[in-house]
Amino acid sequence: MSRSSDYSTKNDLDSLEGLSAKLAADLRRHIRCIANFPVLSDSWCDMADTLGRIATVSDAEAKLPKESENATLWETEEAALRYVLEDGKLNLCLRNMVEYKQFERDQLSTNNSGIRPEHVSKMDKFEMGLGVVLRNAWTHVEAIQTTDIPLLIGYCEEVLKFGLENKEFVQKRANDDTFGRRQEILTMHYIAGLIQQVDEVGEDRLMPLFKEKKLFSLMLTFMNMWSEAMDEKNLQVAAEGLSLIIETEDFATFKEEHVGDDDRDILVSLDDEEWLEDLCDDDKARRKVRPL
Repeated sequence: MSRSSDYSTKNDLDSLEGLSAKLAADLRRHIRCIANFPVLSDSWCDMADTLGRIATVSDAEAKLPKESENATLWETEEAALRYVLEDGKLNLCLRNMVEYKQFERDQLSTNNSGIRPEHVSKMDKFEMGLGVVLRNAWTHVEAIQTTDIPLLIGYCEEVLKFGLENKEFVQKRANDDTFGRRQEILTMHYIAGLIQQVDEVGEDRLMPLFKEKKLFSLMLTFMNMWSEAMDEKNLQVAAEGLSLIIETEDFATFKEEHVGDDDRDILVSLDDEEWLEDLCDDDKARRKVRPL
């Protein structure tokens, strides 16, 4: 190889490294701009756009190969999530989502009187963008260990309850191809992420709250109601989450408290649910949801 070729290759590498450093700096700057703003304020709308971009990066990074299934967040290429944790933004993001969904419920009670047409796209970007970032974060035990778990579990309860009590609201979302990125679906990913790390986090931190909020019953009832609108991947994640809940010592000991008198019928009728039969057609999937 000629000296000129060596020089050209070195320049190309330097350019790529420089571009990578610039992209990382831009990503970190965007994450540091995440703050608590009034919903639909100009700053909040700008943040919604930013969250959409961060979510795109996070999803791309989550698909990159890892050294092992047990790799820590710091051993992966998921820079976006690392920056979120390093800058102490994870619980802020959770609180922002909690406030947003409360705002959404308040607006529905007034027929969306405070929402202008131009706000709709910003609301979609915020909910789906931040939702994806949170979903990806809570696949890592390091993120769960720094999360306000009571707030997260209480939030999941509110979203699932509201979805069950407001069928028309969910039906509009279920008719759209973005349903899988809405909070009604992603909350089940959050719950599955928590229970997948139960051995690391400890049953004592999770299961009393799961039991108090009846998360098992809420998830299973929601799946039975909306399974036809859920794709196979989301059904699989949720079903695996339910199976892991069943396998905990706490569920085995306090099954009646996890399910409740009013919800026992959902367990009795579970064998007749088509979505579970369809999942069980696949041998690998059947093994993972066997406890159901």
